[in-house]
Amino acid sequence: MKVTVLMTVYNGGQYLRQAVESVLAQRYKDFEFLIIDDCSTDDSANIIKSFNDNRIVIHANEKNIGQTASLNVGLKLAKGRYIARIDADDIAFPHWLQSQVNFLENNGEVDVLSAGLVTFDEKGLGKAYFSPSCREDVLLKAIIKSPINHGSALIKKETILGIGGYNNNYRIAADYDVWINLLRQNGRIASNPDIVMAIRCHAGSESEKNKLTLTLKEIADISRRHVQFLTGIDLTEEESLLMCRAHYDEGGLDATNFLRAVEIHKNVYASLRPDLNLVKARVKFWYKKQARTFFLRRIYWYILHPGRLEVRMAAQECLRKLGFSVVFVGLLILSFFPQSFLDFILKAYYFIHAAIAKTLLRGEKEGS
Repeated sequence: MKVTVLMTVYNGGQYLRQAVESVLAQRYKDFEFLIIDDCSTDDSANIIKSFNDNRIVIHANEKNIGQTASLNVGLKLAKGRYIARIDADDIAFPHWLQSQVNFLENNGEVDVLSAGLVTFDEKGLGKAYFSPSCREDVLLKAIIKSPINHGSALIKKETILGIGGYNNNYRIAADYDVWINLLRQNGRIASNPDIVMAIRCHAGSESEKNKLTLTLKEIADISRRHVQFLTGIDLTEEESLLMCRAHYDEGGLDATNFLRAVEIHKNVYASLRPDLNLVKARVKFWYKKQARTFFLRRIYWYILHPGRLEVRMAAQECLRKLGFSVVFVGLLILSFFPQSFLDFILKAYYFIHAAIAKTLLRGEKEGS
């Protein structure tokens, strides 16, 4: 057996049936579907048992141990050569496994294969996300966030077991930790350009409920270790948390701490180890990309909490620190207009990304 599709479930009844159906509808058939029920108290167990498919293997934990520990249980039970991950509220497209397995079979040196995905919520499609394939791009993206789409990924079982599986100390960001550990051991990571899964965003998801508390703490801790590997610098816990908050906690930092976070981030990129032999153009690209994301997220927050003066100041500061950018010049100009102009730009931003996602999905369906 080549593939184990691994899903953990805890009170996922609301969306579980659709997720399971999407896995069973895969064009690729040689897989087991291992579902770890982490002592659900809703109707999750009954929903799973309602499917009459011999590919489904159910393991019920004796007590609630959390998603990360449940994933490790799944790794020990899995019979497949590859581990394919999907959450209980997401939707796999029919070509997911076929596309991923074909890629890995033709590129046997790859340890982890990411793929494209789209987000969606009750309003419809959101953005499309793709992971970098080039090792240096993965290394640099990982400074501030997970470089791999965990949902949709295929991982060699021997590879993830070889680095100790998932760290039970992390409830939310355990996948980020896996990729960091793999990079430190020169693991081979690639990305399939196909969009193979839709990731549901909703208020009830674990990542949303814990975003500003546990998630930030975990991401900052993992980022800190990666920065130490790339630079030799030991950031303090506070410095690492500040840098991560600049990316994830849009309006949570005052102006002084936000600019301090920007400087910490700049210093990290200025201190990369020469022996890593990173291409200067790629280093510059990722530094500016991530730094501009700090400013964009902050401006986004100011638009939602009307503050045209703050938008103007943030745009000016970004231009001063990072140089000319059409986007930030445009935002600077718009900050002199009524708030309604900024509101319109925000709506247009969401519309454009949804339209791009729809176009990409249409292309996937026509090409499959």
